[in-house]
Amino acid sequence: MAKRASARGIRRDISSILRAPRRMQVADAVSAYMRVPMGAGNSIPWDPDLAPYVIEPMNCLTSREYDAVVFVGPARTGKTIALIDGWIVYNIVCDPADMLVIQVSEEKAREHSKKRLDRTFRLSPEVKSRLSPRRNDNNVYDRTFRASNYLKLGWPSVNIMSSSDYKSVALTDYDRFPEDIDGEGDAFLLASKRTQTFMSSGMTLVESSPGRDIRDTKWRRSSPHEAPPTTGILSLYNRGDRRRLYWPCPHCGEYFQPEIDNMTGYRDNPDPVTASESAFLQCPACHGKISPEMKRELNMKHVWLRDGQKIDRHGMITGEGRRSRIASFWMEGPAAAYQTWSQMIYKFLTAEQEYEATQSEETLKTVVNTDFGRPYLPRASLEQRKSELLEQRAEEIPKRSVPDGVAFLTATVDVQGGRNRRFVVQVTGYGQQGERWLVDRYNIRQSMRINADGESYPIDPASYPEDWDLLLSDVFEKSWPLASDETKCMRLMAMAVDSGGEDGVTDNAYKFWRKCRREGFGKRVFLFKGDGQRRAKLITRTYPDNTGRSTRRAKAAGDVPLYLLQTDALKDRVNNALWRDSPGPGYVHFPKWLGPWFYDELTYEERAPDGKWSKPGHGANEAFDLMVYADALAILHGYEKIKWPDAPEWACRETWTESRPDKTSEPPSVAPAKPVPAVKAKRRKPAADSDANPWATSGGWV
Repeated sequence: MAKRASARGIRRDISSILRAPRRMQVADAVSAYMRVPMGAGNSIPWDPDLAPYVIEPMNCLTSREYDAVVFVGPARTGKTIALIDGWIVYNIVCDPADMLVIQVSEEKAREHSKKRLDRTFRLSPEVKSRLSPRRNDNNVYDRTFRASNYLKLGWPSVNIMSSSDYKSVALTDYDRFPEDIDGEGDAFLLASKRTQTFMSSGMTLVESSPGRDIRDTKWRRSSPHEAPPTTGILSLYNRGDRRRLYWPCPHCGEYFQPEIDNMTGYRDNPDPVTASESAFLQCPACHGKISPEMKRELNMKHVWLRDGQKIDRHGMITGEGRRSRIASFWMEGPAAAYQTWSQMIYKFLTAEQEYEATQSEETLKTVVNTDFGRPYLPRASLEQRKSELLEQRAEEIPKRSVPDGVAFLTATVDVQGGRNRRFVVQVTGYGQQGERWLVDRYNIRQSMRINADGESYPIDPASYPEDWDLLLSDVFEKSWPLASDETKCMRLMAMAVDSGGEDGVTDNAYKFWRKCRREGFGKRVFLFKGDGQRRAKLITRTYPDNTGRSTRRAKAAGDVPLYLLQTDALKDRVNNALWRDSPGPGYVHFPKWLGPWFYDELTYEERAPDGKWSKPGHGANEAFDLMVYADALAILHGYEKIKWPDAPEWACRETWTESRPDKTSEPPSVAPAKPVPAVKAKRRKPAADSDANPWATSGGWV
């Protein structure tokens, strides 16, 4: 005979359904109602003072200001107990509603259910009293409670993460999920769809340590809290308000981020055990020593700051924090409550030893991801050309002037299309035996064409042949003052222009060169193009001719010389020159007035094992390309065959030096992001007729 329900049981079940949600902060509810299992049958209350940095993320879970909470942190932070298990307890006791929790795999979902939730539910009286007495309501992956709220434990699968609606969805260990769930998109997108029915009360939680590769190894932070470009949880963090953890220094009071970069004291001893026991944090402001026993007290005094906010030594927060519908948090290993600094550094040092012995980076990557809480940058990328090292070599040279030692100047021009159309101009000075100086760098953005209001139109090299005339007035006919004698200046020896680009650029480049030939300096202006075929020669002179056949390409009648460059081989040569670290043959000098963007462009490309150079992302590389073009110009003129100091006339400083005019035009601005007005310079007569070039040697042509 079936067991009948009692009136008392019905009243208890109905009352839990009708009871209004308890207006408690999530952290307070977890502290009051959840007990953390400690072995077989033992438990302790959840203590917010052990990992106080999780309190703010926990309390954001019930805020209608946010659609999602993202927490990035290393292992042993207590994030899973507080944010996943704690939120489950809150949703059972205080605000009964359907909830979905996604583990990284079916096996992990089963383990989470049986080893943690079963024990937590059994040992927490408030939770236990809400469990349904019906056997079918309580299995490994599905649990229904007295209030009819439903808890689903699943794994990344489109069947589990589609169709059903949940007020709360939690994704744990997110960076170990597949990047695409059964062809339907990433897990966060699918999870967010499940909560939309509940509008502002729906919430998605994502927590993980970083585990995805950095996509752009040349990335530089554009704001203080920005994470490197990756997929996965750091991508979600970047979409949010970007909160980072700060501690007050116990010595000076200044707040700083407890990052692994501030950890020191462990490099002087070869024994990893002894070295790790000596590790300590150093305040970046006063360099005071922060010992391991101070960690718990500093965690109690922590502050989460959004991107854009600052805090002074008195705890006063200023600045407008970044706004987002995602509350995102990121902390690193030194603040993790459940791992010591000596444990963390010991793992790191032994992983480094393993890398040195085997060249395998797997253990090292695991330590950086899970113990440091950082995305991993492969050692090969760390060993690539670093822009900061080149920038440190910059010298005090008067802005846009020709240093002593420069024998002649070359200008190289890159044509940029799309929405940011411009000519990018770089001026390089060559001295003896390959030593060179970066003299100038600027953009030409504005044309001489004007609208009805007298304002210049932006240049359009693909559509307007007349815009190319600016390469004469603003580049070829310019001169640069000598650094040691401002009464004198130096003209260009030659100019090279990249002839490739969007449709129309090549055609207009040919027209421009024909005009240069008519005006008498066709042999000092060169058109370059990368050669897709591997050839024995570094530079091959061709005469494109497509007359007599139908083509959509630029019109070429075999009268325009086009120089095809073996860019990979030329880039190897320039790269070798860049990394000579003392002045002399091949050394490259940089002026201090150039910004970090220039060195980023110089080092953005990477050389693959097959010898090909390529960009790892969508960053700029104009400085490197234009330096390659300058090297090609020098090679074309026979520069490498000069027996110094016996230089031909074209490679002598006196050939290109002249008295400086009384009135000179202000050079265009060097900043690549700002519009630069074109300056109409007075046109000089050609220095030589169209058939003569007194500075070219027959041996220089390839």
